[in-house]
Amino acid sequence: MEPNDFSEMAPDPRSIHQELVRYLGESQQALHEIDAEAIGRFTASVIRCWQQDRQLLLFGNGGSAATATHLAEDLATYAIPFSEPKRLRVLCLNDSPSILTALGNDLDFDAIFLQQVQQWARPGDLVLTMSGSGNSSNLIAAIQRAQQLGCETAAMTGFDGGELRGLVDHPLHVEVHQMQPAQDAHMVMAHMIIHAFRVAVRNVLAQRTTGSSGS
Repeated sequence: MEPNDFSEMAPDPRSIHQELVRYLGESQQALHEIDAEAIGRFTASVIRCWQQDRQLLLFGNGGSAATATHLAEDLATYAIPFSEPKRLRVLCLNDSPSILTALGNDLDFDAIFLQQVQQWARPGDLVLTMSGSGNSSNLIAAIQRAQQLGCETAAMTGFDGGELRGLVDHPLHVEVHQMQPAQDAHMVMAHMIIHAFRVAVRNVLAQRTTGSSGS
């Protein structure tokens, strides 16, 4: 067999299974680190954004960017009945490759979210970033600009939370020192926000139309 020929190396199902079980345990432990009260306080701010026609801005790097996109999509669509004309004004800042590459090329990588926050955010808006380490300089710069503009800020973080944990109004932290389990927890946190927001919106709409709470 040639030195770089792996075609004859059969995978060992037992070792794969053992590794998957190990990882599943790490991911389940990460879920136990979620602070439901902190998620609840942040979700209440999302609900107020919807009620007061304020805006929610979200962003992250890499896998966190994918989670931000997912959260924005569900809050913009599934979370509110399509028959309801009042929508949540939610925008994910990592969804335009053209804008990201223009800002990164013309300025620098630290500007890709800061400049979009400068463009879109208004006083009272809610700005959420997501970061495994909590120390990504482009995310920190954007949150600092959001605070300068009078926005309410939040960050999902892992590891020790980094600089973002102590910087934001809503630290949504999981003390997990591995990136993928931390990101697993962040995705579950995103789904918790979507679920709680969806239920709250339907209760508000039910009270408005019938005077009773919905389910």
